[in-house]
Amino acid sequence: MYNIYTIKRRIQSFLLPAFIFTLFASTAITFASSFPSMREANIQNETPHAIPKNENQYAIKMETAINNYKKIEQNGGWPSFKSGKIIKPGEKDDRIPAVRAILSVMGDYSSDEKTIEKSDGKIFDEALVEAVKRFQTRHGLDADGALGAKTQSALSIPVDLRIAQMQASLERMQAMPELSKRYVLVNIPGYYLKAVDDNNTVINSRIIVGKPQNATPLFNRPITDVSFNPAWHVPPKIARNEFIGKIRENPDYLENGNYIVKDRHGEIVDADEIDWENESGNNYKFVQLAGEKNALGKVKFNLPDTDNIYLHSTGSPKLFAKTERALSHGCIRVEMARELAYFVMQGLTGWDEERVSQLYDSDKTKTLKVAPVEVYITYWTSWIDEDSKQPHFSADIYGRDKKRVSEIWAELSKAKDETKIAMQ
Repeated sequence: MYNIYTIKRRIQSFLLPAFIFTLFASTAITFASSFPSMREANIQNETPHAIPKNENQYAIKMETAINNYKKIEQNGGWPSFKSGKIIKPGEKDDRIPAVRAILSVMGDYSSDEKTIEKSDGKIFDEALVEAVKRFQTRHGLDADGALGAKTQSALSIPVDLRIAQMQASLERMQAMPELSKRYVLVNIPGYYLKAVDDNNTVINSRIIVGKPQNATPLFNRPITDVSFNPAWHVPPKIARNEFIGKIRENPDYLENGNYIVKDRHGEIVDADEIDWENESGNNYKFVQLAGEKNALGKVKFNLPDTDNIYLHSTGSPKLFAKTERALSHGCIRVEMARELAYFVMQGLTGWDEERVSQLYDSDKTKTLKVAPVEVYITYWTSWIDEDSKQPHFSADIYGRDKKRVSEIWAELSKAKDETKIAMQ
């Protein structure tokens, strides 16, 4: 005979995988590959539930948001939502009242109740469309205003699972080292970079990070120098796994991409004389010269001891318009690279913004040493937006939070069950 607690735990064990899959569905990768192989500068990112070392502004804001969500939970949370067919603006659907109620509890929707009473509450009206767009923006979704599959999945996540997600991010924030006065912060799943000076954010830029199979590693390292109009020295792994195949498919690939080929001694060789069909890619080095076609764009921000992981601009700026931007080989492409150069070179004798901009726009290749600016690569699937002051959420693109969120959610569910039993 099972008691009430056992039955509830069995129900929870059945439902847990479904909810976790909904929240963290992303490109399939093995658990082992979700952790970077390179040497970490600080292990706090891979052991997020370590004893907190310090409090910072990010952790303080997250604690407040968690407390607010706990109050929502104590008041019954938000209504459940049943996923189904896509609901487009202007359409009528029996689930619209639930959407309206959910977004009202979350704070994304507010409207005059009398206005709703006069209209058909099941119509996906303009006010609700705007609320859905706010919700989509906060959850890392395309803000198209339609209730598609991904938006419906996000609406179906219960408040206690969101709290677990926020708690996992809070642990990572609390385990960070003490932040420098001037620093750059990169949030991988949030696809953004911030440059901060004395607690004031002076740059908030979209970024592109590594694909799941080329996950951007977590570390703390300083920017030590900046290279303008840099050449790209293709990493050996990319040369072996990608370049050889592309050259075989297209004999003009190297010429079209403005590449030169060097032998093991660093001497330039004639690519046309190489038998690429029988070449493994281990005997030659590829260098893409500076220019419009260069993968690094106009500027590269160098970080020591990071196994060829660095920040740079890009020759393909259109990719920043994508909502999901895990597209690189592991390096971090920065949309506002020019502004980041201003920030990093601030105070460098003889280099004001005008002169930096002139070098940025020129064809001249130049590397300049700068006063070290610390870069913190973080992994937060939840954070507090500075402008809206509201919690934002993203997909767990590398699966790094999956295990910890499951643990926290199980703990929260157990505590809730025990409280109910004690009150009976």
